[in-house]
Amino acid sequence: MNKYLVYDVGGSAIKYAIMSEEKIFSKGKVATPKEDLTTFINKMEEIYLKYEQAISGIAISMPGVINAETGYAVHGGSLEFIRQMNLRDKLAKKLKHPIVIENDGKSAALGEVWKGNLQGIENGIALILGTGIGGGIIANGQLLKGHHFAAGEFSTIRTDGQKPLAYETMLANTGSSVKLVERTATLLGKEAEHFTGVDLFKEIKSGNQEVEKLFFEYCDTIAAQIMNLQTILDPEMIVIGGGMSEEPLFVEGIQKAVNDLFSEDVMTEINGFKAEITPSTLGNEANLYGALYQYLLITKENPISDKDN
Repeated sequence: MNKYLVYDVGGSAIKYAIMSEEKIFSKGKVATPKEDLTTFINKMEEIYLKYEQAISGIAISMPGVINAETGYAVHGGSLEFIRQMNLRDKLAKKLKHPIVIENDGKSAALGEVWKGNLQGIENGIALILGTGIGGGIIANGQLLKGHHFAAGEFSTIRTDGQKPLAYETMLANTGSSVKLVERTATLLGKEAEHFTGVDLFKEIKSGNQEVEKLFFEYCDTIAAQIMNLQTILDPEMIVIGGGMSEEPLFVEGIQKAVNDLFSEDVMTEINGFKAEITPSTLGNEANLYGALYQYLLITKENPISDKDN
């Protein structure tokens, strides 16, 4: 049984796991170095050296626009020291195993296809609501990458046509669950750094109508974009991921907002089609499973049917 070292690189933490195709054996987490590329690679190597003799390959999920086949990174998203480089080649100087790197949103979608709620779905979307809005699109049974490998980068969707375009009008701001928590903290006069999503839902469950109103406004924002994605891509299912999706009220609020929009006569007259909205079953492990699945697809280490190729 082959084992793999899988990294889930985020803006604040590098999560990592030793995995097989069937299970996760162990997990760990370290802070993501922000200084420069050398420091980042050294941290990746530090983790790798603990498992070097036990693994047969390395899979990486990370932010940015990345060609998984070649390892070329147009950019690394919040990792600003990664720009216009073949990151796989640079990592390979220290990590002496085969390496495959995939964007985090696309990894989440692949994880759902392999082990989660997008299994057997020909047309679906993983919508990851966190600091920004990531995701992955499955179209006709294939991961949609786009001409520039940027399909599914939902953060840069504009929510109005005002000029000049500003961050405040991007979905990365209006649809960010982290920003929702920050706005709630401000509303309540709390310190944002000590206020969490758990605290937000405690307020709602205790009957705080102001917080509930703010939350439902957020859900309406997400529902409007789900409507747009439905119109453009016509998915069968949309899986909601991100840390807050583990709270049932979060996805229920989005489901309600989508149902309310689709109940309007104008939408019924246009087409009436609606995807099923469901929470991720993999949670924070979706990226790990998806990164490994991409590794297996590219290296052909597992039996994949012709339909999956």
